[in-house]
Amino acid sequence: MAASSSGIGWKSTRPQVFINFRGQELRRGFIGFLEPALKNENINVFIDELELRGRDLQNLFVRIKESKIALVIFSKDYANSEWCLDELAKIKECMDLGNLYVIPIFYKIEPSVVKHLQGYFGESFMNLQSRYTHDLDRTRKWEEALASVPQKFGLPFPENSDRTDWDFIKSIVVEVKRVLEHIEGNSNQRGQPQAIQVQQPDVNFQRAMFSVRQLKISGSHNARYWIFESIYEPPNEAAIEIAKMKRCYYVEVCGKFDTKELIYRTRYEVVFVVKVEDTMTRWNNPATAQLMVPDNGLQQREFQFIDLIKNEWIEIQAGVFDAQPHKEKIAIYLYQHQSNIRMTGLLVKGAIIRPVE
Repeated sequence: MAASSSGIGWKSTRPQVFINFRGQELRRGFIGFLEPALKNENINVFIDELELRGRDLQNLFVRIKESKIALVIFSKDYANSEWCLDELAKIKECMDLGNLYVIPIFYKIEPSVVKHLQGYFGESFMNLQSRYTHDLDRTRKWEEALASVPQKFGLPFPENSDRTDWDFIKSIVVEVKRVLEHIEGNSNQRGQPQAIQVQQPDVNFQRAMFSVRQLKISGSHNARYWIFESIYEPPNEAAIEIAKMKRCYYVEVCGKFDTKELIYRTRYEVVFVVKVEDTMTRWNNPATAQLMVPDNGLQQREFQFIDLIKNEWIEIQAGVFDAQPHKEKIAIYLYQHQSNIRMTGLLVKGAIIRPVE
């Protein structure tokens, strides 16, 4: 697809957001509302307008490289377009270099369908690949991009969603603004633009929040064991990413945190935030939550996931510690090992470090 730029800039005429999508029907409907919603927040937008296969892709690649965020809107017909997939490959390239933040949007299509190339979406991609057997390097880049980009923190909008398109668009705008504010904040602090990197937990000098992506979950790189989904919570209906266990023989979640931002002589507790669904089965061995603080030894507690209240977010305390005047590294763990039974039905939202009241 060829493209034309649009948007009103408050700092630059360069695009802040590049929108990658497929289809004029989507352009006239969903994109036709998303674009002005972003522009109303003074966000520069670059969108695809027409499919002109003869045009030089390099023009679009320049726009992608200039952008700070790419919205990749996966829909039923997305994998029919080599143009969209060429854009996607370039988006992945910029993402891997740390120069572009990517937000996949699953519009009326299940994320698993895109991630595993299932159904009509997968058939379309295979058919397109078969037409380019003479250009294996190009199709390899498509395949790598489809394997990578959908795994990022995404915003799903199912076919049978109770939400309206407008509600969903508002949540996209909220997420784009949040990311742009973070990027601009990093640039202002350092005096120049920086590559986007994995963040430390969000700290307000009293409490720290670990998102699920800031924790290490064993096996989460493989969608056979864990998948990442988005939920929406009040008051602003912002999207929150969670990890959902599919079928695993063990659980292992861990994180590390620098205490330098915490308040000296204040006692803090560390909790994991999880949810147990009705489908969970009992494991023979208990689970363990641990907190390791230098010079303070190991704190831990054992419990059974199955004994927790079902279908509600539950906080599991790993331990407490007193903030010191010097910088320390603390480590937190949540694990269950050595089971002969595959478990499902566990959701992980993140972890919190906060003052003990």
